[in-house]
Amino acid sequence: MSLASMTVRMMSVLGLLSMITGPGAFAQAQRLPVASVKSEVASDGLMARAQGLIRARELAKSEGLDLARYELDTFGTELTEDRGEWMFVFVCKPVPPPPGCMFMVVVDRRTGKAQLFPGE
Repeated sequence: MSLASMTVRMMSVLGLLSMITGPGAFAQAQRLPVASVKSEVASDGLMARAQGLIRARELAKSEGLDLARYELDTFGTELTEDRGEWMFVFVCKPVPPPPGCMFMVVVDRRTGKAQLFPGE
């Protein structure tokens, strides 16, 4: 998937979320508990969510992002439709974030390769 299509997809999802739930919806979001995962491999034989999230955070840090300024968005599914990639969206704290104050990391569940897509 190209950078342009991922950016459009991320902006579309976030725009739709804002239209459906209203501007206060981000302020009502709560962190979901993170289940402990004993294995790096999910039941489908691909990378488990916990390992994907570790890779996403490592990439963000390596790109100079201060993760203390962001929180993981808990809205929607983190798997792509074909279940081949994890998509983790991080939004600025405090919520609701100003426009564009977010980024997304996509992690390939087969290869572990991660790509960062900044907000705009």
